[in-house]
Formats: sequence, C-alpha cells, structure tokens
Amino acid sequence: MDGHTHDLSSNGLALVVPRITLGEHHLVGENRGLNLKLQLPGGPVEMQATPVRYERLEEDQNETGYLIALKIVRMPEDDRTKYLAYVATLRDSKSVTAN
Repeated sequence: MDGHTHDLSSNGLALVVPRITLGEHHLVGENRGLNLKLQLPGGPVEMQATPVRYERLEEDQNETGYLIALKIVRMPEDDRTKYLAYVATLRDSKSVTAN
C-alpha cells in the first residue's frame, strides 16, 4: 500500500494511508508488525515497525484516510544510519525556520 510520512523521529514515524486494511488484514491489529520501505532523498530504507495508535482523518481536513503512529522495532544498520541522517536534516531545517 502506498502512503506518505506525516512525521519522523529517531524512534518512530507517523504515516498517512488511504485505508486501515490490506486485503482482509487490519494494519493496526494486536501484535501486528509492519514491514515498511521509505523512499528518502538518499535512497530507500527498510524497517519493521509496530503500530502504537491510529486515527481516521476527518474529511474536512487537507488529507483523508488514516494516520498511523508507529514505533520502529528493527532496521538494518546501514538503513538506520541513512534514516537518522535524514531525520537530522529535518530537525536542522526546523530550527532554522523557527526564528
């Protein structure tokens, strides 16, 4: 399923997806793990993440679908290095624009 990130941190991320089910499987069911592939400017990274919570986005908002908050539980070391470097650029750009 395609979606996009809403927020990223070193330990987790939030995704916006069009629906909360994939086939007959609920994406945020109990003990559910998700395999994710994120397309970053430095190349793709893969990770396993566990849903923490989700909410349906209201139709009158800019986006529709579902917001899923995820905790990263496993990631190859080279992907983690690439991911953390990208997250650091986001923090740096926010601190510059916050003035």
